Amino acid sequence: MQPSDRPIKILWMIPKWTLPVTDGARVATDSLIRNTISAGANVDVLCLPQQFEVTDQAEMKRAWGVNNIFVIPRVLPEKKFEKNFFYLWQLLTNPLVPLTFSSFSTAKLKKEVQLHISSNNYDYILLDGLHLGAALLNNGKFSKLPQIIYRAHNIEVDLWKKSYKEKKSPLLKLIIYFQSRLVEKFENDIINNSHGIAAISQEDLLEIQQISKTPTELVPLGLNFDSPLEACNELNTKFLFIGRLDWPPNKDGLEWLLKEVWPSVISNRPEAVLKIVGSGNGEWLKNYSHLKGVQMVGFVDSIRDAYRDCHFTIVPISYGSGTRIKVLESFALGRRLISTKMGVQGADLTANEYLNAETKEDWIKMLSSIKLDSEQQQKLDRARLIVAAKFGEKNIGIKFYKWLQTVL
Repeated sequence: MQPSDRPIKILWMIPKWTLPVTDGARVATDSLIRNTISAGANVDVLCLPQQFEVTDQAEMKRAWGVNNIFVIPRVLPEKKFEKNFFYLWQLLTNPLVPLTFSSFSTAKLKKEVQLHISSNNYDYILLDGLHLGAALLNNGKFSKLPQIIYRAHNIEVDLWKKSYKEKKSPLLKLIIYFQSRLVEKFENDIINNSHGIAAISQEDLLEIQQISKTPTELVPLGLNFDSPLEACNELNTKFLFIGRLDWPPNKDGLEWLLKEVWPSVISNRPEAVLKIVGSGNGEWLKNYSHLKGVQMVGFVDSIRDAYRDCHFTIVPISYGSGTRIKVLESFALGRRLISTKMGVQGADLTANEYLNAETKEDWIKMLSSIKLDSEQQQKLDRARLIVAAKFGEKNIGIKFYKWLQTVL
C-alpha cells in the first residue's frame, strides 16, 4: 500500500511506567516512541503499571510529546508470600495463561483495557512487549480491535526453554516445561494475530518469519550517538558490567565470569577493577563480595556516570535473544566493547568493531592484558561511526513510521 498523507493515530501500550529511563527495556521504548512521534505519528499512551509504581503524566508528556496518557494499574503483589499466593490463584482460575503473564489477564483489567480501546478511534494498537497481549486476547484471538502492531523485544520462549534444560529437580522441570509450552502458544498467537511485527534483531526477525506470514520489519534499537564521553583517565584498567541483575542471561553470564574468570584475572592483574551496575534484584551478588577488585554499585541515576570512569564494557552472555542495550550504549558513549558473539546478537557487528571472547581462557587472557592504547582508541572511533550510521535513533524512528504507513 502507498503511504498515507494523514498522521497515523496509535495507542501505544506499555507494561510499566517508563520514566525515568533506568533499564534496557525502558531505553528501547523511550527511544522508539520519541522518534516515531518526531517522524509524524499521533500517539496516545496506555500504561499498565503495577499498582505501586509512581507515575507522572506531566513528565511523560514533556519527554515524549504524546497527546494523551491513560493509566490502568494491574494487581501484582510486591511481597513474596502474597505474590506466590496470587500466582497460585491464577494457576487455579486461569490455568492456560502463563503465570508471568497473568497480571495482565485478570478479568477486570481486560475489561477496562478493551473498553478504552473500543471507545476511541485508533489506526493501530502497538504492543510494546509480549505480555501486553494478555490484556487483549480472547480465546487466542484479537476480537473487534483495531489493527495490532507487535513490537517484539525478543523471542520469549527461548528463555523458558533454556531454564527448562538447566533445572535438575523433576518437579521444577515439569512445571517449567508446562509453562514454556503455554508461553510458546501465547507467543505464536500474538504473532499470528498481529497485523504487523517490528522485530528488534535480524535473528528474531528470521525466527518470527518461520512462524507466520504476518508482515514483519526489522526495527532495531536506536540511540543518540551525538554526545560520547571523554576518554577515561583512570590509571587502573576498569571494566564495566551493566544490565538488569536478575534477568537470567545477565545473571548467568556475570555469575560465570565472577566464579570462573575473575579470580584468575585479579591474580594476573591485581590492579584491575570490575564495576557492576544495574537495577533488579542483585542479592545473589553477596556471594561474591569477597572477590578483590569488584565494585558492586547496583542501581544508578545516571547511565552516563556509570560509564564515565570505565575503559571497557563487558557482555559475557551465552544465551537470549533481542539486542542488548549495553552493546549500543558502549559505542554511543565511547567505550570499547568486549563480548561473546551471543552478546552482540542483533547489533550487526563485525569482528573489527568489538573485542571477542568466548571461552574461559579467552576471557582470562583478554581481561588480564587488554589496555586502551592509541590502537584500541582508533578502532573504537572507526567502529562508532559505523554503528551510529546503523542505529541512530532519529533514522530508525523515520523508518518505522514509514513502514507503519505502508501496512495501514
